[in-house]
Amino acid sequence: MSLLLLCTWIGATSIIPLSSLETAGYIQDVKVVGDILYAASNTSGLIIFDVSTSPKPRKLATFSMHGMTSIDVAGQTLYTVKGTSIIAIDVTDPEAPVLLSVTKTRNSVTSITVESQWAYVVGDGGVTAFDVRNPSKPIEGGTFSSFNVYTSVSSLGSTVMICGTEVITVVNFGVTPPAHLGRQYIHSLNCHSSSGVEDTFYIAGRRGVYTISAISPHDPVERFTRGFTGTMRGIDVLRGSAFVAGTDGFHTLNATEMDLRVGHIMTPMHGWQVRVREDMAYVAEGPKGVQVVDISNISNPTLVGGYNPISADSRDIFAQGGYAYLSGPVASLQVVDISNPKKPLLVGRLYDGTGSSVHAVGATVYVAGGTQLMVIDVSVPSRPVVLGRRSVKCAAVHVVGTTAYVVTLRDGFQILDVSSPSSIKLVNYLPFDYLLKAALLVSNNIAYVVSDRLTLINVQEPTVLGTACKGSTPSGVDVVGTTAYVAVQDGGLQVLDVSDPLQPAVLASGCKGCKAATDVKVHNGTAYLTTKQGMQAVDVNKPRALRLVDTFLNKERDLKGEEGEEEEEEEEEATTLSISDGVAYVSRNGLHVFGLVDSYPFVPEEEPEGKSSGEGAMVLVSVVAGVLLCGAASFVLLNRRQRARSKAGGGKNDDGYAEVELCVSDTKFEGDDCQMSEQTISCHRELHN
Repeated sequence: MSLLLLCTWIGATSIIPLSSLETAGYIQDVKVVGDILYAASNTSGLIIFDVSTSPKPRKLATFSMHGMTSIDVAGQTLYTVKGTSIIAIDVTDPEAPVLLSVTKTRNSVTSITVESQWAYVVGDGGVTAFDVRNPSKPIEGGTFSSFNVYTSVSSLGSTVMICGTEVITVVNFGVTPPAHLGRQYIHSLNCHSSSGVEDTFYIAGRRGVYTISAISPHDPVERFTRGFTGTMRGIDVLRGSAFVAGTDGFHTLNATEMDLRVGHIMTPMHGWQVRVREDMAYVAEGPKGVQVVDISNISNPTLVGGYNPISADSRDIFAQGGYAYLSGPVASLQVVDISNPKKPLLVGRLYDGTGSSVHAVGATVYVAGGTQLMVIDVSVPSRPVVLGRRSVKCAAVHVVGTTAYVVTLRDGFQILDVSSPSSIKLVNYLPFDYLLKAALLVSNNIAYVVSDRLTLINVQEPTVLGTACKGSTPSGVDVVGTTAYVAVQDGGLQVLDVSDPLQPAVLASGCKGCKAATDVKVHNGTAYLTTKQGMQAVDVNKPRALRLVDTFLNKERDLKGEEGEEEEEEEEEATTLSISDGVAYVSRNGLHVFGLVDSYPFVPEEEPEGKSSGEGAMVLVSVVAGVLLCGAASFVLLNRRQRARSKAGGGKNDDGYAEVELCVSDTKFEGDDCQMSEQTISCHRELHN
């Protein structure tokens, strides 16, 4: 016998996080211990990989913390620095790193190295030693103070070398107080990293590689620049060879005769750091992840694999036909398979200039940005091929058939014939004010250009029809019929009647609870807004009475500074939105996928962490007339509650931080007896104070 469920709900739409294809941010340091690779990202934090069996690192875990740029490992503890703190993380289980301690330092610190029981940190005020025999409570030891700014630290026993923009200093920490042993000034040294091996320190700097003896630190520094055309940023030494990563690729050198370059290979991006394990070198490549180089033949290093995450800085996204296309300043095009929205997969990318706007028609993608418009064939998604290009300083592009409409930074609004991609022709144009950035949508022969205002242009005979939203700082637009929806800073959303394009009429300006919006798309009577904080859904069925129905907030995944401590300003991230087949794809520090559920009952068990109800949020109010039968037609209650699990039973550690795992799940009822099953959609760990 079937079980009857009686329920009702208020509201029409729910934003359900389905999956994320997150970037690695900007990886600037790596460390290899046995079969485990640790990577430090300035935005994603600590990323841990298994490198035991394949040249392609297998991701095990992520420990979220903004600003991580330097790491070292001693035993089962990883140490990093951030601002004025040393952070210790237990990596006994590489798949579940746990915060041990956050220890304050006297000054801002930028680099760390660990030798035996001592961790040496360097920054604005010199170098300080911390006793880390108990990593849960590091104890400050001696300090060597200096007015110089240092950026890297290495140690050989109690002999510590620190280097900075123009100075190398060697200090003896075997005595109290620490004693200065030697100092060398080098113009434009710009030390990026260093390594100590046997009795020599090796330094990667702006103009090449430098060495200084730990035994005779007063001797002149030797410098080697032959064969280098760029800045050296990372260095490691093994078996008599030095391995160097920099802006001109990966180099292998003879460690005793370092002016002799043995081998060289170009890597996809500028190298920031390199660490060697047996016959493999792991190169930190900033936004392009970690590259793996086979060094079994040091005269012929070979790129064999790597961890290549989605680029962090995409500026626009367009989704259609099972694929999402992202464009940005690093990767002009990234192709993501979204046939399964819960498991997006990066399948192809193209590095050819920069991109700020992307549009697709069938298997052809158009990327505008920098100084060109590119036409790209994506019929084979894993191998995007440029079919043609036109030199023009593009800000935005929209394509209808074989006509491309382009907003340029200096040359106004242009209409281009792209029927022959190898020979793109200018059809018409309209002079336009100089723009810093723009968004564009073409609908019913009208172009809606977003800059410092919304401008309506007749595309048949290019003329300005009307303007709106001046002073509201618009950032995105969508049009349904004769109604335009504009994402704005003040109030989130403006709704315009554009039935008379000469005189757009404001129907609504802002809605209660709406935050400053960066983009907007309308789906089934709901306007979806992306914001710096997350995503919002606004009921626009009554344009003069907008109603916020749902808000999904991004959780801050960072160590909070103490009261009075200044937080570092983060670079603003682009946030754009595309909707395909009832699923929203958001480009912000990677790709984030949301289900737009407007037909299933929503049954919240509790107000979830990071979830703001807003006016008109969906709540279960009573058991009334709705009847749902299980039987053969099972149904799903999409459940957005976030399960919080603390490893310490809900308590905080000695530094006031609790590690919490937040999960989003769905609940399914099926069969004649309506058996319930729950499936986790996504989880991530956060630190809360």
